[in-house]
Amino acid sequence: MKEFSKSNNNDRKIKLINRRIKNRTFQKESICRCFPGKIESVQKIRNANDKTWDVILFIALNNYSAMPVTLSDVYLGTGLPKRTVIRVLKKLENLNVIERTTDRRDGRVTRIGLSDCFAAEIDDHFQDCLNEGI
Repeated sequence: MKEFSKSNNNDRKIKLINRRIKNRTFQKESICRCFPGKIESVQKIRNANDKTWDVILFIALNNYSAMPVTLSDVYLGTGLPKRTVIRVLKKLENLNVIERTTDRRDGRVTRIGLSDCFAAEIDDHFQDCLNEGI
């Protein structure tokens, strides 16, 4: 029963992220309100541009569906130029927002996911949004 509830909650978070991406409602004013800067990476990305948040939301979306992404997935999924995605990912990795890991099945592939501390922060934010009915 608990597993069903968790799965249903993740589905709701996926729908919330998709709606925010589609409507472009996850912008600077909501970022500053929702992320008070409890961790260093959040403080530094609060004023990030839309491209950065497009990448973060795309990775978060795939975190909830348990599908780690690759660089190619990110630039194809966001529609951003490859060079821009590389630059954004490097910045996010330096801020400890994302983590890169080598694929267990294919050592040539690097998977990208949210770091544990940032994943917890953004998960809390999405849960608050769901509780508030946003």
